[in-house]
Amino acid sequence: MRHWSRAIAAALAGAVAGCSPGLCVTSDGGDDPDGSGGGEDGSFNVPPGPVTTIPLTGCGGLGYAANFTMGSEVFQLTIDTGSGTLAVASSSCANCDVTPTYTPGPTATDDQKQAMDAYLKGSWQGEIYTDAVQLAGMGAVTMNFVAIGAQTGFFNDAGCGLGTVPFAPQGIAGFGPPDLARPGTDGFVTELSQAGAASDLFAFEFCSLGGQLMVGGIDPVSAALTGPAVYTPMMNAAANLGDAGGSYYSVTLNDLQLGGTPLGYSAATFGVTAVDTGTSVLALPAAVFDTLTSQIDNNSAFVSAFGSQAGLFGTTMCLSSAWTTEEIDAQLPTLTLVFPSVFGGTVAVTLKATQSYLPPTQAGETTFYCSGILSNPGPGTILGTSAMLGQLVIFNLDDNEIGFAPQNFCR
Repeated sequence: MRHWSRAIAAALAGAVAGCSPGLCVTSDGGDDPDGSGGGEDGSFNVPPGPVTTIPLTGCGGLGYAANFTMGSEVFQLTIDTGSGTLAVASSSCANCDVTPTYTPGPTATDDQKQAMDAYLKGSWQGEIYTDAVQLAGMGAVTMNFVAIGAQTGFFNDAGCGLGTVPFAPQGIAGFGPPDLARPGTDGFVTELSQAGAASDLFAFEFCSLGGQLMVGGIDPVSAALTGPAVYTPMMNAAANLGDAGGSYYSVTLNDLQLGGTPLGYSAATFGVTAVDTGTSVLALPAAVFDTLTSQIDNNSAFVSAFGSQAGLFGTTMCLSSAWTTEEIDAQLPTLTLVFPSVFGGTVAVTLKATQSYLPPTQAGETTFYCSGILSNPGPGTILGTSAMLGQLVIFNLDDNEIGFAPQNFCR
């Protein structure tokens, strides 16, 4: 997300990652009015193909990346649904310190224009080029993107698993709405759709390391789905998050529950909720964050697992425990997100502790548990990748909805 998601990714570099099976998705029947559990693809209620499945590398703290071919080189670009511009390190960049870098070839056209973007931590600027861009496994599209010529704090080579696994992407691919693209650049998803390369449907599965992206439809077998998807409508109004403004892939969050008990806040408190793969945490309004973290800190199971560790949440600190991940999930309270259903009523997505507020990351032989929640310094709520673990998150732009389906792909 412009001005925010990259900031969190930088602040939590390598610190927030995790994926464990067993996401529990529950529904009051809003997304299955006849009670059959049926849907577009049998009992899984997901749009069928044709499907292109693309492997992802990376982790929660640094983001998740796919391979893109530009010119004669293949680059790892972080996929961010909260921004709209594709930008890659240029061979002319003196301080990008990543490899490979983009060198314009015979198919490239220099548009003689500059673009820049600034984030809470990090910024870049560069020349706009027109060239063929190909996401691995899909057809190429010709589009305007930025060759980064200078940057400050944008690239990060801290690595996943608290630095034990190398990961240093060479740029970013904005998968957000087209109006989030910087002036003079194109939105990649829009270009794909207009070229007929894919429909406006894509879905993510994130693991502690890596994951996968599906474009054009959903293959429930490859996704290892364990239950049907539920859907909530995307908001049509602009989501004014931070000083960037613009319309994000946003939904309404009606309620947040810890261990099945509501925290006592309404949709008005949560404000606009942006669903953003470029943010590594669930960023909550300050009052909600304070209430939630106080209850977790004082939970007897949390104290038994981690000792008196009040102050973990909202930091880059990670803790180890004598308890296994399975024991933590069995003893600590779940976190439930309640959304409006596309059919009326509500749907609830219930997440285990290590699939939401305590995502694990593996460093050598030790499993550490990090903060998956943060107090949002800006307005609204941001649903980042820590709250997407253990599930397939579906962005259906054709039907203007976002879906959640339980999966054990990451097992």
